[in-house]
Amino acid sequence: MMEPLRTSDPSRLASHRLLGRLGAGGMGVVYLARSAGGALVALKVIQAEYAEDAGFRERFRREAETARRMTSPWVASLVDADPEAAAPWLATVFVPGPSLGEAVAAHGSLPVRSVRVLGARLAQALSDLHAVGLVHRDVKPGNVLLALDGPRLIDFGVARDLQDTALTSTGVVVGTPGFLAPEQAQGGREVGPAGDVFSLGCVLAHAATGRPPFGTGSLDALLYRTVHDTPDLEGVPQELAEVVRGCLEKDPRQRPTAEALSQALADTEPADPREILRAVRPSARQDQEPADEDWLPEPLIRLIAERSAAGLGLPAVDDTEVASESADTTAADDADAQPSGRAVGRRRLLVLTGGAVTVAAGGGLAAWAALSGDGKGNGSTAAPTAKGPVHTIGLHADLSGDHRAVGRAQERGLRLAVDEFNSRGDRPFTLAVRTVDDGGVPARAPAVAKRLVTDPSVLAVIGPTTDDTALASLATYDTAALPLIAVSPGATVLGVTGSRSFLHARVTDTILPFYLRAYLHGTAKSHTIGIVDDRAADAYGWEISSALSRMLHQDRQPVVPKVVSALRRDFGPTLDALLEGGADSVVFAGYHDRAALLARELTHRHFAGARAAAQGVLDTRFLSAAGEAADGWVVVAPVMDASVAPEAKAFAAAYRRRFDAEPQRYAVEAYDVARLIVQTLSSPSAGRVTRQNLATALRGASYKGITKNFAFDKKTGSLVIDGRGVYLWKVDGGRFRYQGAAPFQVST
Repeated sequence: MMEPLRTSDPSRLASHRLLGRLGAGGMGVVYLARSAGGALVALKVIQAEYAEDAGFRERFRREAETARRMTSPWVASLVDADPEAAAPWLATVFVPGPSLGEAVAAHGSLPVRSVRVLGARLAQALSDLHAVGLVHRDVKPGNVLLALDGPRLIDFGVARDLQDTALTSTGVVVGTPGFLAPEQAQGGREVGPAGDVFSLGCVLAHAATGRPPFGTGSLDALLYRTVHDTPDLEGVPQELAEVVRGCLEKDPRQRPTAEALSQALADTEPADPREILRAVRPSARQDQEPADEDWLPEPLIRLIAERSAAGLGLPAVDDTEVASESADTTAADDADAQPSGRAVGRRRLLVLTGGAVTVAAGGGLAAWAALSGDGKGNGSTAAPTAKGPVHTIGLHADLSGDHRAVGRAQERGLRLAVDEFNSRGDRPFTLAVRTVDDGGVPARAPAVAKRLVTDPSVLAVIGPTTDDTALASLATYDTAALPLIAVSPGATVLGVTGSRSFLHARVTDTILPFYLRAYLHGTAKSHTIGIVDDRAADAYGWEISSALSRMLHQDRQPVVPKVVSALRRDFGPTLDALLEGGADSVVFAGYHDRAALLARELTHRHFAGARAAAQGVLDTRFLSAAGEAADGWVVVAPVMDASVAPEAKAFAAAYRRRFDAEPQRYAVEAYDVARLIVQTLSSPSAGRVTRQNLATALRGASYKGITKNFAFDKKTGSLVIDGRGVYLWKVDGGRFRYQGAAPFQVST
C-alpha cells in the first residue's frame, strides 16, 4: 500500500508529517501523511517545474476548488489545500482500501451485489457533482477507492465547470482511454454529465468482468474502438447488462442521467462498517457466516481491515522523526548480492557494484566464456584470447517462459555471430555476450533490463522477446541511452514513444496487412475478405484488423469485418456473419490458441476459401490444438526458415556445426542484428565508443543481411521498408512449411 520515503522527500509539509509514498506520476507525488490533528490524509504535492507553470497552477487551484464544493459521502472529501504554496498541495481524507483497479487485478471480477452497490454509490457521487455544475471527466477504476461502507470517487484534477471551456481545446483528448466517452475520444469541447455516465458504464463493465469493455492496447486502438466498436459486455450478469449497455450508448442523449442510474442500481444498503469489522475480527466465531449485507467479498473486506489496522500502527505526530538514513537503502539487482538477506545501504551497494565492474573488466572474455556456456547448457572449456578492448552485446530474452524457444534461438544466433567475429585474427576488439532472462513476465522486465544497464561493458542489447516485455523495459534502456534492438516484437507503439535508443529490426504489425492483402488478392484470388478481430489479442489483433480493413476500403475492395469478444469460444456466429456478408476468405487477427477454435469451425462448415493470419499464429501450439483443421492455413510473418532458405545456406551450415541442431525461428534474425552491431562498432561513424554514439551510429547505418536490408528512420528508429523481410508459411501435413518471401503491394 505504501512505499518508504526517499531521501529527496521532505519529512514535513506545512503542518503535515509525511509517513510514506502512496503513488507518484509525472506531475507530482501522493504521500500518506498525518495532519496536525492526528488524522491520516492523502497529500498530493505538485513537482516544482509544474508549479512554475501559471496554467498548471491554475488547473491545480481549480482542482482544490472543485474538491471543496463536493459534499457527497461517496467522494473522498478535502481536508485542506494550499494551491499558492511554492510546492502546491492538497490533502483529502485517507481511504485505506484498495482502488477498484487494484482489487479487480488481485481478486478478479466483483459479484453482482458488489457491482450494484458500487454503481449506485458512484452514480450518486456523480449526481451530486453534476448538481453543482461540474463534470469529473476521468472516472476510471484507479480513481475509485473501496471502503467498508462503500466506494469513494477521487481525483478532480481534470474536472471542470460545465460553462468553462477556457482550459479545454478542440482536438485535445482529456481523460483515460478505454474509460472515456466517444465525444471525449474525438477531442470535442462539449463533454457534459453524459460523458461521466459513459465512463461509469465502462467502470461497471470492468468490475463485473475483470476487463475493460473496449479492450486494452495502444492509445489509437482504444480511441478507435470507443468511437466505432460495440462494447464487449460478455460476462456482465444479465440483471446488470441492460443498465450498463444504456450507459455505453454512443449518443450522449440516449444515456441515463447519473441520478436515474443511481435509482436503477439501488439495492439494500451495505452493512454498518462496525458490523463488518466485527465479522473479520480474530475473536469472532469461526463458524459464523459473513453477513448477507456485506457489499464486498470477504477477501477485500479483510484487506481493508488489515490496511486500517496497519494505519493505527503508523507514527503519531509527536513520535521521533525517522532518521534520513533509514530511507537511504536499496535492493541489489540480484538476490545473491544481498548478504544475509538484509538490505544493502546505498553507499555499500555502490562499493560492491564498483568491485563487480572491476572484476568484469579484469576477467575479460575468459570470465564470460566460463560462466555463460555454449548455448547447450555446458560451460565453455576454452575462450579466445581477448584482443583489444572487450565490448559486450546483451541479450534480454524470455529463456524460460512461454516464448523460450524464440529467446533461445535468438541467443544462439547472437553467440554464433560473436564466435565468428572473435575467430578473426585481425579483429580490432573482442566481443562478449551477456544474457538476462525475464521469463516473458512484463513485471520482471525492468529489473532484468537494469542488470544490463548497470554493466558498463554492455554497449547494445538485442531483445526483449515479446511486445509486453519490450514496452515494460523500454524506459529503462532509454534513460541509460543504451541501444535496444528489437528482433521479434512488432507493436507499432514501440516506435512512437520518442525513444532515443530504440531500433525496430522488423516490420511492425501494422505493415503485415500489406503482405496479407497482396497474398489474398494475388495468390489466393480472393474477392471478399472476411476479417476476424479477436479482442483476446488486444492491440495486436486491432493493429492487424484495422490496418487491413482501412486499406481494403481505400481500394474499394469488399470486406466483412467482425469483432469477437475475448470470452467467446464458439466461433459459429462469427462465421455465419462472414458467410452472410459473402466472404470467400478469412483473415484471423489474433493468436494461435483462438485461431485453432476458428480453424475447427471452418473445417466443420467445409469452408473452401483461403485462411490467413499474421505471425501470432506461427506457433506449434496452433498445430496441436487445431489438428487436421490447421492444414491449408497461410501465415505471413517477419521470420525466415533458415534451415531451408537458399540465402541462409552458409548460416545454417555454421549453425549446425556450432549447435548440432537445425536453426530455429528468429535465430538468423538475431544473427543479422548482431552483425549489424559489429559492423557499426567497427566503422569510423561510431566515433568514440559510447552507448549514445553507438545508438546514433546505428540509426544512420545500413547493412545487407541474410533476412533483409537494414536501414532505420533516424528520428523513430523504425525499419525502412523495402519489401524484404516478410515471409509466407503454410500448414501442410500438420507442419508449418516455409514458402519463401511474401508478396508485397504498396497501398495506392
